[in-house]
Amino acid sequence: MNIRQIEVFHAVMEAGSVTGAAAALRVSQPSVSKHLRLLEADLGFDLFERFGNRLTATTEAEALFHKIERTYQGLSHLSRFAESLKNHPSGETSAAAMPLLARRWLPDVVSPFLQEHAGASIALPVRSSHWIMEATASGKIDIGLVLDTGEDIDTHRERLLRIPLVCAFQSGHPFNGRDRISVSDLSGETLITLSNFDQWRLTVETELEAAGIRPTRRVDTFTTQIACELAARGSGVTVVDLLTAIEYQARGLEWRPFEPELSFDIALIRPLTRTRSRLSNELVQRLKEAATKTQDELIAAHAGDCLRSSST
Repeated sequence: MNIRQIEVFHAVMEAGSVTGAAAALRVSQPSVSKHLRLLEADLGFDLFERFGNRLTATTEAEALFHKIERTYQGLSHLSRFAESLKNHPSGETSAAAMPLLARRWLPDVVSPFLQEHAGASIALPVRSSHWIMEATASGKIDIGLVLDTGEDIDTHRERLLRIPLVCAFQSGHPFNGRDRISVSDLSGETLITLSNFDQWRLTVETELEAAGIRPTRRVDTFTTQIACELAARGSGVTVVDLLTAIEYQARGLEWRPFEPELSFDIALIRPLTRTRSRLSNELVQRLKEAATKTQDELIAAHAGDCLRSSST
C-alpha cells in the first residue's frame, strides 16, 4: 500500500465513482481502476462490490476511509500550523534589560509583539548590565540590553541608542529659569547620584572634580526612576538620562540640557554561539525599529528644549 493508492482510494470514496475520482485527480479512468486493484491486492480483501460500472463500498472500505479521513485532517492541521509558524513564529526567547529600559520602554515594545505571537513565551529578567553581559555571553539569555561600557565581552554587540544626560529638578527650582545647567551650577546643591551605573557615575564625578565643585550633600540611589521621583519631590537635583526625565515631566519634574554635553550608549548584545530562533530574530528587529523611533524623539526633545529655553 502506497501514498498514491491511498490518494486514489480517497478520491473514489469522496466522488462516489471512478469517473469522478479521475476528474478530481486529473488522470484517466483506467489509471484509477488500476490503482484500486493494486490496493485491494496489497490489502488482501475487496474494497468495493462491482456491479457493471458501479462501485459500492464495502464495510471495510468505509472503515479504512474513516481512518484515512482522520489522517487527512491531521495533515491539514499540520499545514495550517506550518503556515502559522511562517507568519507568526512561536516558541520561547528571553530579553534581559537594565532597569532604565525595563520599566516602560521594553514593555511598550514587547506587549504588541506578544499580541501578534500568541504562541510565544518570553522571559524578561531585569538585571544590571554586568549580569546581563555575563548571562548573554554564556548563552543563558538570547537578547541583552545593556549600558555599553566598551568592555570586551564574548557577544555580538551593536549600538541601539545614544541617550544624552540632562539635569532634572523640581519645577519650582531656581534652575527652571535657566536654559542650560553647567557642572558649576551644582555647587551648593543636594545631588542625587546613581550607585548602579559605574561609568555614568564616574563621568559625572570626573566633571565635578575637574571643575572643583562639591555639592552640599549627596543622596545615593539605585535607579534613574527613584532619582527622578526624589528630584520631583524637591529632595535635590540629579543628572539622569533624557528618556527617564521626559517620562517624569508630567509629575512635576523639569529638566535642562547639561554642560558639558554627556551621553551614554545602550547596546543590544546576543550570544556568539547560541542558535538564533526566528522568534528572537523578529524581536530584535522590533527592538531596533523602536530604538530608531526613540532616538529621533530624543534628538528632537533635546534640541527643542534648547531652543525653547534659549528663547525665554
